[in-house]
Amino acid sequence: MKKILSLLLKIAITALLFWWLIIQVDGKELLRFYNSIPKGVMLAVLGLGMIDISCQGFRYLFAARQLMPPFTLRQAIISHLSGFTFRLMLPASIGEVGKTFLLPGTTKQRIFTFMIDIFFATGIMFFFFGISAWLLYPRMWYMLAFCFIYLVLFWIYRLFKENTAFKHYVPEDVPYLKIAVVNISLTLLSYMAYISQFWLLLRPYAISWFTQAKVCFFILGVGAIPLSFAGIGFREGAAHVALRPYGVPAEVAVGSTLLIFFINVIVPALTGVVLLNFFSPVKYRDIKNIVKKSRTLNGLFRKKKAAPK
Repeated sequence: MKKILSLLLKIAITALLFWWLIIQVDGKELLRFYNSIPKGVMLAVLGLGMIDISCQGFRYLFAARQLMPPFTLRQAIISHLSGFTFRLMLPASIGEVGKTFLLPGTTKQRIFTFMIDIFFATGIMFFFFGISAWLLYPRMWYMLAFCFIYLVLFWIYRLFKENTAFKHYVPEDVPYLKIAVVNISLTLLSYMAYISQFWLLLRPYAISWFTQAKVCFFILGVGAIPLSFAGIGFREGAAHVALRPYGVPAEVAVGSTLLIFFINVIVPALTGVVLLNFFSPVKYRDIKNIVKKSRTLNGLFRKKKAAPK
């Protein structure tokens, strides 16, 4: 029942957001914007998208190399791209963490690898989101609280580790510093590619790269609200609101966001579908059965029962 209600809620919110965007955007102007993009710019945006996807993959697989058994290049590619597929699946699915089950290892290693990867990447995004929101809207000074996100995440990590069953999923030896340096470096490169995609598409509006960076982190932060499918609707709405003061029409703001989302998420997700169904020995149903059998995701953070006296 909870899964059904969650699904219906996300469908309703996504539909409402799209309805709001539709009344803000002129379809003919949107198509005119797409037709006006020079081929060279489109190729550059595609290339930057590939850099973004690659940086995310290297970041994730570096952590996997440190914490999991050896795996092949084929397994690595299938695992990474399938993660985009899982990201777009319904709430009833196992989510993006399912990509780790396409690599060899124990459930313990898989769960922790996924969490340590998103720990640093999420922290960076919310750190810059807080600064960007404040720079764009000075009255929202309280958004600077997001700059302390790492302290909050670390506190939550320690809380889970000391008081829940999560401590059984933490490997004995974790090279935190090495993973942090590589993760943060590749995440920053990934965001630079993402920002540059927007900057190229919006060059006719003379928006500086630094200003575009502020807008992009604001878009990413708002798009992280988990109330629609993959942030759809929230991200486009944030782009429309944030870019309006710079003279960017709604059609261009929304159109740019949708185009970049298609290149950076939909294309690798579709590739992941093909790889998962035709080239991977492990299928989605196998991953779901493994997780269901181990009950890892459902009981990961439950408190451990007190030992009998």
